[in-house]
Amino acid sequence: MYRLLVYMTLVPSFLLDLISAPIYKKAMGSCGKGVYLRPFSSDFKGVENFYIGDGALIPKGSTFYSTRAKLIIGKKVIFGPKPTIITGDHPITVLGKHIVDVKERWPENDGDVIIEDGVWCGAGVTILKGVTIGRDSVVAAGAVVTKSFPPYSIIGGVPAKLIKMRFTPDQIKIHEHLLNNN
Repeated sequence: MYRLLVYMTLVPSFLLDLISAPIYKKAMGSCGKGVYLRPFSSDFKGVENFYIGDGALIPKGSTFYSTRAKLIIGKKVIFGPKPTIITGDHPITVLGKHIVDVKERWPENDGDVIIEDGVWCGAGVTILKGVTIGRDSVVAAGAVVTKSFPPYSIIGGVPAKLIKMRFTPDQIKIHEHLLNNN
């Protein structure tokens, strides 16, 4: 056992990620083609509720916790270092118990997180339960996203707010036309 532990510390994490990624992908609700995933060097809980689209890039240091709710990541979504996504929280209204002692879970404590196609999430983002981030949006580094945003948003802050739209309405029509014809 000791030799195995010593050996594991000598094996680079990316090799362990290469070995473990196919296992995690098969355990997911669904996982698209070309998904880059670093499960050994990340913290994933509830992978059976993960639905990840083609070409998504999930870096090492990711923390994704899914409760009963789904974590849906669209196609070609990219994350900077150390993103956190959590689809649930703890009940905080139970009298006579500390939060850690409450074992009950209620539907209102869980909410799907949906990150639509083409979204870029910067370093250290936190995305919490019940949020939808519209397609081709940008989430600034360090943002804490607690509410949903429409497509083509540029989002930032704690809590996150709409900074501006990426494109004008005319540019969105051109962008979508070009995407659909490629």
